[in-house]
Amino acid sequence: MNLNARITLAIRNFFKKHGRVILIIVVVWLILFLTNLYLKYRPAKIELQSSYEPDTPVIDEGDGVPKKLVNDINTTIDNYFNYCNNKDYENAFNMLTTDCQERLYNNDVNQFKNYVDIIFNKYKIYNVQNFSNVNETYIYNIRILDDISATGATGQYDTYEEKIVIHYDNGEFKVSNQGYIGKMELNKETESDEMKVKVIKKEMSYSREEYTLEIRNKTDSYMMISDDIGVNQIMLNLGAQARQALNITNFHIILFPGEIRTITLLFNKYYDDEVDPLAINFNSVRLMPRVSNTSGDEGNDITRTFSFNIPLK
Repeated sequence: MNLNARITLAIRNFFKKHGRVILIIVVVWLILFLTNLYLKYRPAKIELQSSYEPDTPVIDEGDGVPKKLVNDINTTIDNYFNYCNNKDYENAFNMLTTDCQERLYNNDVNQFKNYVDIIFNKYKIYNVQNFSNVNETYIYNIRILDDISATGATGQYDTYEEKIVIHYDNGEFKVSNQGYIGKMELNKETESDEMKVKVIKKEMSYSREEYTLEIRNKTDSYMMISDDIGVNQIMLNLGAQARQALNITNFHIILFPGEIRTITLLFNKYYDDEVDPLAINFNSVRLMPRVSNTSGDEGNDITRTFSFNIPLK
């Protein structure tokens, strides 16, 4: 027998005698190798932690709802939601603030009914999250969803979100819905030789402020306060910045000689931005002569432009 044959026979006899042990060793090694490879390259473990704290504001965690008010506020929200869900329009409407009833629904429960019927078109559930709290005004985000367990709905289902505001009013908690905050009577007057302006009130929602002004033209000329050509003609002065009025883009504010007119001006302004408006600025008021001058005194035919600032503080 030659050398190669003897080597081949020896190897065959070795594996025949020790093959099972070798197989076990190989399998164990392979398991250890693959396990080590998995541990080395596996994704980092993600721990899911619930941070749902409905009475901790998402804007500023340091200014939460006072603990003594939490139960009363939650009960108020729950009662209001259940009245709407059960189509108890009168009781739900009575939970709204007087300002909210007047501003959003014209003091008409039937208008409120239309709002409820659109959102609560079937049985709903809800969750809330405190959003921010300013001057004892507690702003919550409410999310209203179809109750799948009750209705057996499959596939897509409706969700609706809005901000509701909880106020403590005359010894009880009241609700403002649709992001409406409330009304503030101002009655601030500013006057010059040309005009007199009274800021009657402002209506506040979470993201807007609307001012009602009474303007008197004291001159014998036409007074143009804004048109659709100029920019930054009416601004809300916030100190470090200013906001242009939103509702005058295609709206001319022109007063006849001696005319008194009431207007509203709408501005972007978040209720919880901690910035107090300083003034409303009319930046380019123009006085235009009522008739052409024929006396030779051309000075009376010239349009005059001036600015007029209305303090709010």
